[in-house]
Amino acid sequence: MISSAHLHSMRQSARKVRIILDLIRGKPVEDAYRTLTFVRKQSAETILKLLRSAVNNAGQKGTADATTLYISRTYADGGFPFKKFEPKAMLRHGMQKRRTCHVTIELDALGAKPAQGGK
Repeated sequence: MISSAHLHSMRQSARKVRIILDLIRGKPVEDAYRTLTFVRKQSAETILKLLRSAVNNAGQKGTADATTLYISRTYADGGFPFKKFEPKAMLRHGMQKRRTCHVTIELDALGAKPAQGGK
């Protein structure tokens, strides 16, 4: 792993974010940029920002540039659900859970051996 980027408490459920992450896992960074640009999902723009952050983290370490990197691991874990109460009939209330997730993107060099196990 050359670099990684983490996003905590993204206001989207992990199930919806995993659909986008499955599209870019294992691809070179340039292909992932193109894929995320044309995907019409709400979380794609946020994941694109997170990917740019991971590439910039690799650039600050001075280890590699964007042409020699690929996405080795991506995963979305469930976060803390925001609880919202709505008034209902006959003085009752109903609770809605607004789900969040924690997203992680890890980058590696193209010639490197892939990590064993993991997600």
